[in-house]
Amino acid sequence: MSQSAERVVLVIGEDEYLRSETTAKMITAQRAARDEPDMPVTRVVAASDGAADLADALSPALFGGERIVVLDNAEQSTKEIVSLIKSYVAAPDPEICLIVQHSGGGRAKALAMDLQKGGALVERVPVVKTADDRMKYIRAEVAAAGGTIAPKAAAALIEAVGEDLRSLASASRQLVADSGGSITTETVARYYRGRADVKVYAVADEVVAGRRGRALEQLRWALRDGAPEVVLADAIAESVRQVARVAAAGRSDPNTLARTLGMPAWKIRKVRSNAGGWTAPALTRAMSIVATLNGDVKGNATNAQWAIEKAILDICAAKDG
Repeated sequence: MSQSAERVVLVIGEDEYLRSETTAKMITAQRAARDEPDMPVTRVVAASDGAADLADALSPALFGGERIVVLDNAEQSTKEIVSLIKSYVAAPDPEICLIVQHSGGGRAKALAMDLQKGGALVERVPVVKTADDRMKYIRAEVAAAGGTIAPKAAAALIEAVGEDLRSLASASRQLVADSGGSITTETVARYYRGRADVKVYAVADEVVAGRRGRALEQLRWALRDGAPEVVLADAIAESVRQVARVAAAGRSDPNTLARTLGMPAWKIRKVRSNAGGWTAPALTRAMSIVATLNGDVKGNATNAQWAIEKAILDICAAKDG
């Protein structure tokens, strides 16, 4: 992040949240570079505001004074806005820092390249698309907050919170504050122990590991917290399918297998560590069990909860051989 006074900055990347976060950091950096902690910020939204609004924001102030102008959704700029920006960049006002947020695509895709050619400082937001990308993102957020997080804890956090980056960033910062800096899988489990969706994953993990007692215990907790039977059955079935896919792929490096299996490397490692000892006949039997369970929880069984318990016991028995 630049600590020098910039006149034009291009913040580019697909994720809107990451663009907004990068812009916020740039605003802080530019205020510090100019020694103006209260330097005002004017925002113009290309998707809804017109060229007149941007022209007004970039016009010399009556009494002078440094300020920041942020153009949001620049990829949606009209021809008039694009023309205005190109003219402005050729001779920018030294008292203004213009920050242009751009997705890299859209109808004004060429504007991003024009700004780069015009000498704008380019701040590229991280590319966060895969689960492994999210793992890296979490570690970076935790480190920025002054903490550390174990890889398995990062994976657990994704399972607990989901894939939304805003939620992951918030959760990462909160866990650093609550844990004193060091985040473990126990930290994540303790913080999210009341969430039914976390219980669902816990049940599935114990089942494929063959730990029937712990699986049944986790099942009762999940049901008590309101986890739907259909969701529990789907989670168990998905875990069994993941074991089958990973087992069939052999012992190749997880990073190499990730693209082939369509699974992140961290998930492949987790499946291997939690579900060793499965044989091909046992997996065939388990696949049959979860197929039956799918129908049971959707109306075939008189008692869906009992059907899940029986499936858990049968899957663990299949693994034991």
